[in-house]
Amino acid sequence: MLVGLIVLSTSIVLIAIGLYGLMSSRNIIRTLLSSEILLNASILFTFTLSYLNGLTYPPVIYSVFAISTALIEVVVAFAAVILYFRSKGSLEVD
Repeated sequence: MLVGLIVLSTSIVLIAIGLYGLMSSRNIIRTLLSSEILLNASILFTFTLSYLNGLTYPPVIYSVFAISTALIEVVVAFAAVILYFRSKGSLEVD
């Protein structure tokens, strides 16, 4: 039970870090990394709540879809960053 609460507090801290990075950064790469931190923190939060409630399969199935969605997001975001850099010459968001 104590381990679950520690991991739950870790995921809450990761959510706070991701939100701060998302709101304060003007660089595209930092913004994308902050959104990835938010996504991974939500997956960790889901796993922890399922552990604390005794559920096994539904959160695991949800998390597999979330991880595959994150993988697709990374590929598309990387392609968008490359295109943005080619057109603007810098990675600063205006």
